[in-house]
Amino acid sequence: METILTVLITLGVCALAYTFVGVIRLKRRVDDLELIRMELVDFEGQFEKQIENETSNREREQELIHKRMDEEASSLDRRQDKLWAEWHNLNDRVKKLDSTVNPNMDLLK
Repeated sequence: METILTVLITLGVCALAYTFVGVIRLKRRVDDLELIRMELVDFEGQFEKQIENETSNREREQELIHKRMDEEASSLDRRQDKLWAEWHNLNDRVKKLDSTVNPNMDLLK
């Protein structure tokens, strides 16, 4: 009987030691996972900052492009107005020249 009791106690101590080693391994794994989780949180924060920076840079570039397009459009409008005015001045001069050179335009038609 003492032999069976000794064997059972030895098996119980071995099982307890094995469980203790398993708990220690599990704690190490949990610590590693916690470290990885913290690194992921840091990486997520950096990633969000980078996305915000890229978004603000793109918005700034888009505003600059729109501003340049508006400036070019107003410049084109001014050029078009200038050409329109020159065209009408030229037509007025031609009419004036016709009336000066040919005062009797009614007879020519």
